[in-house]
Amino acid sequence: MELEGRVALVTGFSGAGLGRSAAFALAREGASIVGSYRKNAARAEETAEVIRHEFGVRVLAAQAELRSTDQIDALVARAQAEFGRIDILVNSAGGDWVPRDVTDIPPDHVRKVLAEEVESMFALLRGVLPGMRERGWGRIVSVGGYQADDWPFGPPDAPLDYPLGKAARHWLTRVLGRRERERGVTVNAVAPGPMPRLALEDALRAARGENVAGPRPNPADVAEIIAYLCSERAGHVSGAIIPVPGHRPA
Repeated sequence: MELEGRVALVTGFSGAGLGRSAAFALAREGASIVGSYRKNAARAEETAEVIRHEFGVRVLAAQAELRSTDQIDALVARAQAEFGRIDILVNSAGGDWVPRDVTDIPPDHVRKVLAEEVESMFALLRGVLPGMRERGWGRIVSVGGYQADDWPFGPPDAPLDYPLGKAARHWLTRVLGRRERERGVTVNAVAPGPMPRLALEDALRAARGENVAGPRPNPADVAEIIAYLCSERAGHVSGAIIPVPGHRPA
């Protein structure tokens, strides 16, 4: 288990997407998990119990609204108080995918999406980086978006504010990846395209190494990339944006 003794903070923990699959993959490698969720406490606790039972690591499901920097600060403080440190950040939770023409996007929706995609990343980085720098070891992986830097799609196929937030995550990843690697902290991103959700049972089977592959990538496939980026083997990989094309909806 490559990550035994490490503590991972994973956002987007209660959904059926990348956050849950990433938490499973990291727990399988021995990391203790702090999983943040916004609303669904029952599903978050179910995920936490599966991790305890299947992987035998410590896990905490913690509610936080990531559009609030105060709640992010409280989340980080709670994780550090209960686990002593945060070695890994998986910045998975993000904004809403709402296809609209640029003239039809309400200003409040843009603010919410960018708060979830960009402001939350700044707040999480502010919380976890000091300890990582002090210890000389850290792994930060953010979930960006496939082709977000040169967005080829427009409404009605895809939104515009959502990929703007993902492109900002990519930019921060590239810049901080160069700056932090000399301190022992790597900063990378995965950039998945649209992909199917995974039922809890299938996400767990994939983390165990069972084959749940389909005709297109799924969250468990991306979770394995995240687990690699958090490993010792990826210690010289920093500033990378790894694309996972996914499948454009019909």
